[in-house]
Amino acid sequence: MNNLSEYELQLLSKLPLDIAALVKNYRTDVINAAEFWDEPPFPLNHVPEFIEIYYGDAESPHIFIVNGELQDYNVTNLPDNTKSISVLIDDQWAYVQIEDQVILNRLGGVILPDVLVSPSSLINSLVGVINHG
Repeated sequence: MNNLSEYELQLLSKLPLDIAALVKNYRTDVINAAEFWDEPPFPLNHVPEFIEIYYGDAESPHIFIVNGELQDYNVTNLPDNTKSISVLIDDQWAYVQIEDQVILNRLGGVILPDVLVSPSSLINSLVGVINHG
């Protein structure tokens, strides 16, 4: 199975078989979900310091929010067929969706911010659209 490590195999053993089977095509997303599978949801009224949103198998976040302010936003190069979304809150995987199936949802009592966009972030994202679009 894609040369999974002993650690990854241990993580997969916690998951229902239908979710574990997704590791073949969505290794990173499934392993991330498995790492936090047994963790409780975030407590009521948890205000995240960091929110990172990843589309597909990206190594860096497409959307990065710090203390409710949008720091980085790069969705201009997203493939139309992105089949997974992962959300990292305060260095913990909180939400993973693969295709149309939510496989991890620990959002619990997280208060998602009304994102403030700084003018420089907005200009940078628009410049990216102009340069890539």
